[in-house]
Amino acid sequence: MSGIRSRTLEVDGVRTHLLEAGEGRPVVLLHGGAWGECARTAWPAALPELAAAGHRVIAPDWLGFGGTAKIVDFADRAGRMLAHLARLLDVLGVGEADVVGLSMGGSHLLRDQTSETPLLNVRRMVLVSAGGPPVGGAAREALMAFDGTVESMRDQIRLAFADPAWARDEEMVAARMEAALAPGSYEAFASLGLRAPGAVPPPLGDPFDYARVRVPTLVTAGDRDRLKPAGFAEDVARAIPDARLEIFPGCGHCPQLEAATAWNTAVLAFLDKETL
Repeated sequence: MSGIRSRTLEVDGVRTHLLEAGEGRPVVLLHGGAWGECARTAWPAALPELAAAGHRVIAPDWLGFGGTAKIVDFADRAGRMLAHLARLLDVLGVGEADVVGLSMGGSHLLRDQTSETPLLNVRRMVLVSAGGPPVGGAAREALMAFDGTVESMRDQIRLAFADPAWARDEEMVAARMEAALAPGSYEAFASLGLRAPGAVPPPLGDPFDYARVRVPTLVTAGDRDRLKPAGFAEDVARAIPDARLEIFPGCGHCPQLEAATAWNTAVLAFLDKETL
């Protein structure tokens, strides 16, 4: 990706990788949690466009993903990931920022912004295929079924994208395979399926108190998302005070890629609007 800097640094002794581009008001891009997902595979279309529009764009690899250390906190996985992200932004000198969260990244962002004491200083928030009930049932089983083969990765991509052509994109498949099979990546992701004997599975209902969101929010989603229930994005947008909604026709779980031009335009219009 031309003009994009790849950096690896230590954050409290933890190896942390990020992509960075541009100068200006910070925008933080938080990738999702699928097999092979990381900053490189989630944001190739958004990073250069947001940077060209006058933003300092920071796309970290979450703890346990990509080039960041494969550390999993089994007592509070999401809490540890958010704490590490907050410390990374401190190290980078980022105070208030616009934050975009895809799928798992958006869920972690919502967890933070609906908590009593948010760790992230968010100016405006963009959710991408995030919020609503977590992935469950047959969709979760399919998501967890990656076996390390190229054809299995193509199945994962077919699950996330509406257009089957994405599963034939050799660059996409290779990038996700590389990230999914990097040392420790498979083990970190597969650990999502672990549960102590007798432990009660978490409820599948919507876990967020959206009334606590106090920042301007844009909810984005595709209308052919196989991983989320129909209408979830509309429900999330109605529940968040004064939220805006953009639905991208013909897109699955990754509209930032399948409708890259339209998605970038909508997000930039939201982030750069003087008042909301």
